[in-house]
Amino acid sequence: MHPLASRLRAPRWRPWFAPVALLMALAEVALIVAGTHVAFHRLLVWAPAVCGLSIAVAAFAGTSGTADGTLRMFWRRVAVAMAFVLAAGISQTIDVATVPYDGMPPLGSRTLLLYVVGTLLAIASLLRLPGGGRSWRQMTTAVLDLAVVTVTAGVATSEYLGWAVDRFGGRASAWWLNLAMVAIGVAGVVVVVKIMAASRSPVPRAALWWLSPIGIAGPLSAVLMTVLLPWPHLNGSAAVLPFVGLFGALAAHAQQRARAGPGAPSRVAHPAVYRRGAAIPLVATGMTGLLVGTVYLRTGHLTTVQVAGTLLLLLLVVARQAVALAENATLLDTVAHQAMHDELTGLRSRRYFTAAVDGLESPHTAVLIDLRDFRSINDSLGPAGGDALLTAYADRLTRLAGERAVVARLGGDEFGLLLPGDHRETAPTVDRLRAACGEPLSAAGHEVIVEVSMGIADDADLHRRAEIALREATAHADGRVVRYDASLERQLTQRATIAADLRRALANGEFYMLYQPVVELPHGRMTGVESLIRWARADGRVVSPTDFVPVAEETGLIIELGAWIIDTVCAQAAAWRRVHGPDALGSVAVNVSARQLLDPACAELVAAALTRHDLPPSRLTVEITETAVFGGGRALATVQALSELGVKIALDDFGTGHSSLGLLRTCPVDAIKVDKSFVDGLNGTPQQEAIAAALADIAAKMELDTVAEGVETAEQARRLFELGYRRAQGFLFARPLPAAAIDEMLDGTAGMAA
Repeated sequence: MHPLASRLRAPRWRPWFAPVALLMALAEVALIVAGTHVAFHRLLVWAPAVCGLSIAVAAFAGTSGTADGTLRMFWRRVAVAMAFVLAAGISQTIDVATVPYDGMPPLGSRTLLLYVVGTLLAIASLLRLPGGGRSWRQMTTAVLDLAVVTVTAGVATSEYLGWAVDRFGGRASAWWLNLAMVAIGVAGVVVVVKIMAASRSPVPRAALWWLSPIGIAGPLSAVLMTVLLPWPHLNGSAAVLPFVGLFGALAAHAQQRARAGPGAPSRVAHPAVYRRGAAIPLVATGMTGLLVGTVYLRTGHLTTVQVAGTLLLLLLVVARQAVALAENATLLDTVAHQAMHDELTGLRSRRYFTAAVDGLESPHTAVLIDLRDFRSINDSLGPAGGDALLTAYADRLTRLAGERAVVARLGGDEFGLLLPGDHRETAPTVDRLRAACGEPLSAAGHEVIVEVSMGIADDADLHRRAEIALREATAHADGRVVRYDASLERQLTQRATIAADLRRALANGEFYMLYQPVVELPHGRMTGVESLIRWARADGRVVSPTDFVPVAEETGLIIELGAWIIDTVCAQAAAWRRVHGPDALGSVAVNVSARQLLDPACAELVAAALTRHDLPPSRLTVEITETAVFGGGRALATVQALSELGVKIALDDFGTGHSSLGLLRTCPVDAIKVDKSFVDGLNGTPQQEAIAAALADIAAKMELDTVAEGVETAEQARRLFELGYRRAQGFLFARPLPAAAIDEMLDGTAGMAA
């Protein structure tokens, strides 16, 4: 069969199932009410009944067509069961149309058999539905709930059978009728018990609750048959069957809503959902009490079954509530534990740590620890590996801190220690923590060395002061241990002031660019410039880049400031090309921070600036740090996108970051800028020159340009040339200059030191 034909023939869910089923139920009510006043054909009340059941069958079949696995099989079985009920309804319609009667409407053996088979199939479908496991207390509660419902059903069944014998006598057909009605009632009880006993179910609880009233359809139809005896054209079964169809359609509708909603909330039972089952024993007790009270008021006495059943029910409810209270106490203990502990590592939580700090009476030291570059490590190892690393580090902290310490995970990759004693007593523990940073941790089959930043405070207001110290520690690229002192407060205040002024300064045009020449060795001819941002406040005070650039990165303003720098540099480079010719100046370099590289729009921003100012991409060099791209991910992808534009990439401060040689293979680098610390070691011992010489050799073999930074003496320049360096920059040649001074150099009207 063609796949398309198969799909066309498959049952489908229709959103109009439930509204039409409701219409059938309302039509039946209207016919019953009207039938007590005016006579009409006896088959008329069966039209809504058969239509309602047909809609339920179609709704169940359509729902099975949109589900899979266990869910598909459940709704398919329920559809088959409802199909038997539909067949029984049609059979009963035939009985009413063909069998003459005066009084109780006919109900043939074929019809009864179809009702019983449909009911048994429904019970089997519910029993085969998986329910998931529970704790022993929850299982005990479920068993007691089952006993409560069973006793209530037993008391109600005994009263029903007594009523039925009184009404129908001892005829065999009457007993078959009662058997069918009790079976249908049992189906409803099974639904209720299944809802209470299942901790997990692929079927939404709302759908199961809509199925449960179907169980009272059988007994109710028998009662209505006697009530409607004065009107031969009305029928108790016809009165209830449209509602069977309605509840079935609503159950299927509840399944469709759960399927269309986010996630699958029906698959896992929330504790609050199960607590709704606590109302079941109370409802059962109330119903039994009402039934027993009614019987006593009507007859003046109670049967042995009714008295014993009521007493047993009360005992079961008391036992059930006792177990439920114990379970609630356990749940409260669990919730309290979860509130004060971290789920992943088992350490104390931030809430506990904060409360412990606030309740201190004796001297303590607070140590806050941040795992450096954890995001990059997590990206490389994956979420499971990142979790394993956090757990391993938590174990290390617990082992090193000792039994008297409070060890907490404060969130993400931040941990906290609360050590008894002042800084003299806790110094050995801090030293052990610092020394352990060089030891690898095992995570997801990898050996990982984790660098940390630590903030320490051992005076009043421990937590806040330790956070200030940690912020200072993490502000440095190499990570460090910082102990709180009053100067950190002043620095924090200063940074807050700078942060408040940054945006205003950008809007007011207080930033400007300087350019430091990059020269060719040994003659000192200028081959390019590096652009450097400067800030002169309106009051004339100059703010150092070392003060405002880190603050701009922390606040995110570096994105907006960086966009202004790129646009300004591109505009200036294009102006030099127009005035002095396309070959007058090689390349203009611009520094791009790690935060900018993480911005998805960074490459597009650079491309737009190049296009806007008609600057060839090869005339722009983007300088990045090794740390910015060490972890790969988004930052490295941005660098690769810039390289694909034709922009040159230079590694700034080369040799001082992470895995420098590895980056030369993974990052699309065109040039390396050797850090000033290596230049300062020239003209010293051979060991001091070894790294500078090795870097020049590696760059030459990899066909990379090299620029020596921080050249301050002629001896350094001479030795760099001897080691193979052909480009350099530093105060020996020129300090950072305004664009006009670069213009003069390009015109040949100004020289530079050689």
